[in-house]
Amino acid sequence: MKEIRMDRWLVILLYTLAFFMTIEWLKPVADLTDTGYISHFYGFIALCLMFGLFRLPGWIGIPIKIIYITLSLQYVFYGDDWLSAEALNMTASTVGQSFASIWSGEWMEISYLFRTGLFFILLWMLAYLIRFWIEYRKSIMLFFGMTVIFLSVVDTFTPFDASFAIVRVMVIGLLLMGLLFPLRLSAKTNTKLPITNYFKVLAPLGGLLLLVAIVAILVPVKEPVWPDPVPFIRSAAGLGNTGSGQGVSKVGYDPDDTQLGGAFQQDDTLVFEAYVDSRQYWKMETKNTYTTKGWIQSSGDDYQDHQGRFSNLIGGQVLIPPRQRADVDLYEPLPILPYPYGFEELQTAEGLLYNTEEDTGKLSLNSSEPLDMTYRTEFVQPEYSLKELRATEMGELASISYEMDPYLTLPLEVPSRVEELAHELTKDAPSVYQKAQAIERYFGRSGFVYAREDVAVPKEDEDYVDQFLFETKRGYCDNFSSSMVVMLRSVGIPARWVKGFAPGELNRDDNRQKYYTITNNQAHSWVEAYMPGIGWMPFEPTIGFNGVSNVNFDIEAAEDDVKEQEQIKRPEKKKQQEQQKQAAKRKSQQESWLLRIIPEWLRSWAAVSIIIGAAVVAIAGGFYVTRKKWLPRLAIRNSRNKSEGWETFAVQYEQLLKHLNRVGIKKPDGMTLMNFAKEVDRVRGDAQMSTLTAAYEKGLYGRTETNQDWAELRKIWEDLIIDTTG
Repeated sequence: MKEIRMDRWLVILLYTLAFFMTIEWLKPVADLTDTGYISHFYGFIALCLMFGLFRLPGWIGIPIKIIYITLSLQYVFYGDDWLSAEALNMTASTVGQSFASIWSGEWMEISYLFRTGLFFILLWMLAYLIRFWIEYRKSIMLFFGMTVIFLSVVDTFTPFDASFAIVRVMVIGLLLMGLLFPLRLSAKTNTKLPITNYFKVLAPLGGLLLLVAIVAILVPVKEPVWPDPVPFIRSAAGLGNTGSGQGVSKVGYDPDDTQLGGAFQQDDTLVFEAYVDSRQYWKMETKNTYTTKGWIQSSGDDYQDHQGRFSNLIGGQVLIPPRQRADVDLYEPLPILPYPYGFEELQTAEGLLYNTEEDTGKLSLNSSEPLDMTYRTEFVQPEYSLKELRATEMGELASISYEMDPYLTLPLEVPSRVEELAHELTKDAPSVYQKAQAIERYFGRSGFVYAREDVAVPKEDEDYVDQFLFETKRGYCDNFSSSMVVMLRSVGIPARWVKGFAPGELNRDDNRQKYYTITNNQAHSWVEAYMPGIGWMPFEPTIGFNGVSNVNFDIEAAEDDVKEQEQIKRPEKKKQQEQQKQAAKRKSQQESWLLRIIPEWLRSWAAVSIIIGAAVVAIAGGFYVTRKKWLPRLAIRNSRNKSEGWETFAVQYEQLLKHLNRVGIKKPDGMTLMNFAKEVDRVRGDAQMSTLTAAYEKGLYGRTETNQDWAELRKIWEDLIIDTTG
């Protein structure tokens, strides 16, 4: 019974390690998609593994899992009313509608509640596979390898930083493999190893992996030898027609958009950093007039002046709870300031006046100095009701057509086939929103290719949008966004072209706070379409980019949740960084000549940690090499603290056999203990080993240990160990 209990603890350890490896799949989902309630998925995985651990029968486990999924879905989608009968009826109705959409082939109409339920079922299947791999196959290599590949791909091609996640998975995976190998070997030989043997494997393996992980984290990271593969892969993936690009421009913000097209050169120069809780599109300006070759702004300068707040408010509490903050640190001068959607107020350290242009959306400061500074924007992130969006009607736009005329006008030179394509795409869409959505989704389904090289420039008699839609089908954000704006206007939906920056790359500082780094490569353009009764709404037609619109897939109109905002750390200014560098330089000059000859990298905490770790390994290696000297003496010292008797003597005799094996006196396979003892005595010229062996066999087989002189046997044992130790 005791052996079974210990086996159960081993399985619990294996399941626990597998759980922590599994949740590494969910962490990128939470960060990249801003998915909430991620703890519900963690809990479901734990529930499934626990049921498998205790081998709960299906007639009990399956209903409990279904109840968990149902209650989780209702809690996530219905909030405070999640336990009501009405919420349960709405869940059943939504599931039924989703099945009907699947049956009719309208996959995009499947509700988010139903998709979340499918995700729960996927996790259910994964938990079953984990149990199969651990308890039956006794091999986790497939799952381990898939996890490492997944995290590597996510780390390479998305803003998610999986550096520490990969280290964690490597440690967990190798521990699992180290524990499962004896289990698999034991199953093949049809023998059952004691639980203590597994933990003897776990202790050195865990210590070695921990040491390797610490070294991997602390060692200095060299810059990559190879260039970033993502742009190359995107370029190499182009399967459409190649354009006739003329010249190569440098990517980044440029106020001149009169001539679009042509290739772009990658530029990793940091433009700004932003401490913000969630990914944002950074808007800078809109333009309303399409010229068949590019965009211009043909409106007046209608703007107002506002007083910026002083620096002592930066870092204080936001008074209005729904507001969020974005702390932005500019590293490259920009003529206007980037800001997130839902912008309400600007705070500057110097209390500068700022201007907001109503027609272009430009945000600028009344300052002659270059705008390389730190500032804070306060915003309320827009949330759109799907029910209200689907209720928008084209007839409502007629009453505001005069006000929206600048956003409906197109040049006469635009070919008619562009308008014909727009009408064909939107003919079956009942609402304004669904028409815009149909055009937005068209590009991802029709063979278009995202590329920054070999992008065509329209000739004198060619239209930029027409060339992209019907000739090349190859381009970058300007091609996609301009084409969507033109097609929206062709069907009578007001639209404007937006410029700014994509969300950038997600990072975490020393306090594990999120911040995004935005380089020139993130310069981007997208679309805003006017939804009657709602206002301007952003759309993202460019392949490979995720939109910024926060659509609440409600069944009935839901109120905006008020979220508690955390204090966001203000990034340090470049001036402060320079001051710190100068102070460090002065401190270095004051150090003694001995420290100055030591390389800088060797003085860092990482190098010191590596040196300490190497010293620990060296000391441990020294102890291992000299174990023949100190292990016997340690055994003698420990044995003197124990009471005399058969159990103590049996342990001492087994220690003696191990000691003789270490010093080169090994018992051959098949030789009896007594014959081995006589051979040892023959070499030594005494009978000590035979005396000990006779007492051991007498106690082992005859169980007459009470007749032994334990004090004398201990003395013989100590003498034999000391003599053979040298």
